[in-house]
Amino acid sequence: MKIRSAKYHLKQGAKSITKNGLMSVASIASVAACGFILIISLCIAINLDRALEKVEESIGVSLYLGDNVTDEEITWLFEKLENIPNVTAVDYMSKQDALNWAKTEWQDEQDILAGLEDDNPFPRSFELSINGAKNQKQVIKDVTNLQQEFEVQLVESRKQEQEEIKDIIENPLSQVTTVNQLEQSTQVTTVSQSEQSTQDSNTNIKESEETSINIGDKDYEYIGIEKIRHSQKESNILLAVNNTVRISSIIIILILAIISVTIIVNTIKLTVYVRKTEINIMKYVGATDWFIRWPFVIEGIIIGIIGSIIPIIICIFGYREVISLIYEKMSFIRNYVEFKDTLSMFLAIAPVTIILGILLGVIGSVNSIKKHLNV
Repeated sequence: MKIRSAKYHLKQGAKSITKNGLMSVASIASVAACGFILIISLCIAINLDRALEKVEESIGVSLYLGDNVTDEEITWLFEKLENIPNVTAVDYMSKQDALNWAKTEWQDEQDILAGLEDDNPFPRSFELSINGAKNQKQVIKDVTNLQQEFEVQLVESRKQEQEEIKDIIENPLSQVTTVNQLEQSTQVTTVSQSEQSTQDSNTNIKESEETSINIGDKDYEYIGIEKIRHSQKESNILLAVNNTVRISSIIIILILAIISVTIIVNTIKLTVYVRKTEINIMKYVGATDWFIRWPFVIEGIIIGIIGSIIPIIICIFGYREVISLIYEKMSFIRNYVEFKDTLSMFLAIAPVTIILGILLGVIGSVNSIKKHLNV
């Protein structure tokens, strides 16, 4: 395009906007409304994504073990947990590790933990790191299956131990023979200690048999992996909110986009109608379609740019004030959500909003003049 032609097109495009003042304002307002919805939706979606990322950084599954689980069984569990899909890391925490962690977390209130070195109440546990919140549900399912598999092994093992102890007590002669073979010198003490060490773990087994509670039932109390802790509900809520916001935003933006294009088309149609005789003459003397179309396209672009810049400017100040107000009124929220700063946010959002405004303007202008070029 020649410079002289470009000047002509720009002049005619700007002139059309001023001629149709009221309709031009309506077009700009509709584009601005669409821009507002887009910006607000993107702000919410981006900050929700950040919240999800923060949750995913700390997301995981904790498995708390019973006191009678042996070191060999812990090693077996560790290998099984490492092989679960989407588990990126498995960390074992001993009772002492748990106590040390509590001391670090409660530095200002360490007096509460005084005296726990000799009687440590913290359980041993496994901490699983997961590859994304969306995979947590399947990992929890796999871990629950492992919990039940491990429980079956423990129950069978404890039952077998109980039967062996019972046989030894009822048949002391065979006990002496067994002890001599194993070169153990304190037969009676060994038997009584073995019986005492398995008494607690057998309690749940006996109770389960008496009340017909099976492994996996709601009221069953596990002796292996006693408890599984996770944040599945919180993750599901965030994912649901994020998806709802995105879908709702897309629907609203599409509706507003249709309204914007309709208003822009009608605005430019007024100019086209006023200049239809001129357009017909230009066509007859050999002017190309694009030479005739460019002033109207530029008019649509100007409307789109103005309509997109207005919400950007307003939302920059509004976003900053809203974030400051949230931090001021709800200071605790900093522990859960870290909002994206204003500059970074609008460096990403502004180009998208302006491009959307220009597209709406161009689509409206092209559609409005299409039939008048068919001469």
